Amino acid sequence: MCGITGIVTQNRDDIGALLVMCSRKLTYRGYDSVGVAAVKDGVVNLRKDVGTIDDVDRALGLSKMRGDRGIAQLRWATYGAPTKVNAQPHFGCTEDFYGAHNGNIHNFAEYRKELIDTGHIVRSENDGELCVHAVDKYYEQTDDMFEAVRLSTRDLKGAFAFAVGRADERKIYAVKMGSSLVAGVAPDATIVSSDLPSILPLTNRVVYLRDGEMVVLTPEEVKVYRIEDGRELDRRPEVSNVDPHAAEKGGYPHFMLKEINEQPQVARDVMGVLEGAKSDDWLRLIEDASQKYLVACGSSYNAGIVGTYYFNRLAGVPLIPVIGGQFIPMYGNALKDDSLCILVSQSGETKDIINVLNLVRDTGRGKTLGVVNVIGSTLMFGADAYIPMACGYEVSVPATKTYFSQTIIFAYLAARLGERNGTLDPSEAKRFVGLLRDDLPRLAQTTIDRTGILTKNLAQTLMNERDLYCLGYGFTDGVAREGALKIKEICYNHCEGMYSSEFKHGPLSIVTDNYPVIFVTTREDSWMVINHINEVRARHGRTIVVGEYEESLSHYVDRETDYLRVPESDVLINPLLDVIPLQMLSYYLSVDLGINPDLPRNLSKTLTVD
Repeated sequence: MCGITGIVTQNRDDIGALLVMCSRKLTYRGYDSVGVAAVKDGVVNLRKDVGTIDDVDRALGLSKMRGDRGIAQLRWATYGAPTKVNAQPHFGCTEDFYGAHNGNIHNFAEYRKELIDTGHIVRSENDGELCVHAVDKYYEQTDDMFEAVRLSTRDLKGAFAFAVGRADERKIYAVKMGSSLVAGVAPDATIVSSDLPSILPLTNRVVYLRDGEMVVLTPEEVKVYRIEDGRELDRRPEVSNVDPHAAEKGGYPHFMLKEINEQPQVARDVMGVLEGAKSDDWLRLIEDASQKYLVACGSSYNAGIVGTYYFNRLAGVPLIPVIGGQFIPMYGNALKDDSLCILVSQSGETKDIINVLNLVRDTGRGKTLGVVNVIGSTLMFGADAYIPMACGYEVSVPATKTYFSQTIIFAYLAARLGERNGTLDPSEAKRFVGLLRDDLPRLAQTTIDRTGILTKNLAQTLMNERDLYCLGYGFTDGVAREGALKIKEICYNHCEGMYSSEFKHGPLSIVTDNYPVIFVTTREDSWMVINHINEVRARHGRTIVVGEYEESLSHYVDRETDYLRVPESDVLINPLLDVIPLQMLSYYLSVDLGINPDLPRNLSKTLTVD
């Protein structure tokens, strides 16, 4: 949620253009409102309003703002409605202080009241403003901006990062206290931001920050300090090998469609990482654990459900999937010294996942294995070991290629684990890993090519359907849940993902004439799914099938577009392919409904709040 960018230049005064250019790369983090604070000759010019960065730029001329330093913020609303007054950046009591934040201040209500009671002029209902006032407060006491920023974190409770400056100082200060933050050093500027994509337009020399650290940006350098005692740390820039063009559409109308089409390459890349890495360390963590939890949220949780089937089938190992926010109340007290939490987060900053990471670390009970896409994230640094998803940047808010990568990772680990513990014959394990490496990329491309026009045509027949179900059985349970989530996320239609044998235990009552129900299946489970299809057909519902072509299934669809056929493959590869037609269906339905699938309302790519 939210994206902040702060830049200090050497000999430039086009700060507005720089901030808008870099902040556009953070659009996936929030697009409720946008603002820019630009400083020129000791005067802060602050412009902000509700809307996307392009809308507000056109209306207020953000990119035309002059100055040699400044801060921009793209907001995803939590505390305070998405209004102009709640948009960030904010001033302090006077216009000498300016700043913006990402995250949540949990003691917002009481601290806001304390500030007002002690004479602070608080203008908004947004918790980000409190960060600026906290610095303002301690500056009055110390007359030292560095100390004011450092001490301000004592008052603020929660998980957050903020950037702040003073009109009369050619510096920007930023702190990382639970939310993502990264800095960069360019030839003629320094930059700090919530995420790497906004750094790369200026430089690939990157400084990764850890929780409890702060940075001071001057025109020439970035210095890192420990917040606890103010001690300077030796943190030199690293050269990032991330392609700066990775966050561009590359000729596609939307990032989501581009990222769906990148999945064959993702399969190649992640298998290259898995086979080239020291996976014995990951496997040993799993083997040594008496309890194994897979903790994730949203699409990652759906991928985790698929993963639990692979672990059972290939390795005979029970893996307990848990929604991130439920883990502590459901299992927190049950952790043992030899427990393992496999923590899955695309961003590596998902607050529900970081809460579990912190619990394991603080109690000393168990180990953590991160599955993460963003290098330099809190999860990457904090886990005992981590597995990279190798997806590059996923810009569209709905997950596609990261979900795909996660399912491949789980399938690979399960096969290797089964080989090691004797559940899977070594030759069979080798064969399956070979299918993941050699066949899956080709089959994924065939699936995209084969189902493109079918999903586009099917979407047009579903435009007036506001409610439907997506059902899976066995391996396709998590696949169906993921397909349903995609339709909810970007089409604003209610689509319930469910285990197909559960449908008769209540939800079947919703079926009326032509009510659409999507069934996702594999060849080995289709005999059971046909029973569930018949329960819908007997009530005159419309059945849509996703899976390999089988003549026995073809009798249960009424039109060609209602059978989304994936290519024939090994039965354990099939669940990986079945998600692709569902991704494409949700994409085309979203576009037909006039919705931007990259930026669905009310959502953010990176959720750093509870």
